[in-house]
Amino acid sequence: MTLQEGFHLSAALDGAGSHPAAPARPFTPEQYTSLVRSAEAGLLDFVTVEDGPGRLDSALLLALAATATDLIGLVPLGPTTGDPETWATRIATLDHVSAGRAGVRPRASTSNPEHARLVALLGTPEGDRRIRELFARADEFLTAATAAWGTAVHPVQSSPPVTLLAHATVPYRLAAAHADVVFVTPQDTSGLLAIRKEVEALREEAGRPAGAIRVFADVNVVLGAGQEAAEERKARLDESAGTAFTSDAAIFTGTPEGLADLLEEWFREGGADGFRLRPAVLPDDLDRITAGLVPVLQRRGLFRTEYTARTLRGHLGLA
Repeated sequence: MTLQEGFHLSAALDGAGSHPAAPARPFTPEQYTSLVRSAEAGLLDFVTVEDGPGRLDSALLLALAATATDLIGLVPLGPTTGDPETWATRIATLDHVSAGRAGVRPRASTSNPEHARLVALLGTPEGDRRIRELFARADEFLTAATAAWGTAVHPVQSSPPVTLLAHATVPYRLAAAHADVVFVTPQDTSGLLAIRKEVEALREEAGRPAGAIRVFADVNVVLGAGQEAAEERKARLDESAGTAFTSDAAIFTGTPEGLADLLEEWFREGGADGFRLRPAVLPDDLDRITAGLVPVLQRRGLFRTEYTARTLRGHLGLA
């Protein structure tokens, strides 16, 4: 099959899983490498890895994983702080280590005190002003950092794909200007259609050509062999966490076949180019994605049966 016949698929390796009841213990670098190898066995386009306080550096974890994998894309977090050229060098280095499989997920970042003030002001005119300023700084940073790939440092890929998580117009605008992939968080098909329309309008406003951005919908997944088993599993996780699972993105609870139905609907009717699945618990739900969901998608002609490119830009069909 060609990529145009189906959609792209990625996985978020966030801590031990997206559910708050996922084990609190951190994975070792070797365990992260095992997760990435599992995702590659499932032919996923790429994985994303988060970092932050108490977590290991995502780019270094993926550099290790690059030595144990051959084709899957590797996308670490890249907060838009510090020196843009140093930021660009970090990602270019991963691109060389992985022979052209690196991407990056920039995150508009603030200091801890500034973040606390911003959270307190959300929903107010002052909060809106500060959000716009935050993303304006991120825009300036990314302009300088990505320009460095063509001048000061030189990745294997002409430009490692930039992926951005966005929930509203201000971050959509940043994605429209800089992203190759935008992760969005619809709750249903109509919501996805509305987001896609807004992103495309902002892309055109930014002067970028049609097809420049891949729109990926984020979905949390709690999978089981049957619908009842999946619901019982989620109930046990919620009980263990002491609260019902909530998220910025949609939460799917069910079978791999049911998840395939949802993804197919959002692909065919909602205009999604791909999906970033957030396993509720690692490695359990990642294993169910690769061993359960992927074969269903392949039988439906919705997902690749082999890798046909060796770089992340190639997987995504980007020039």
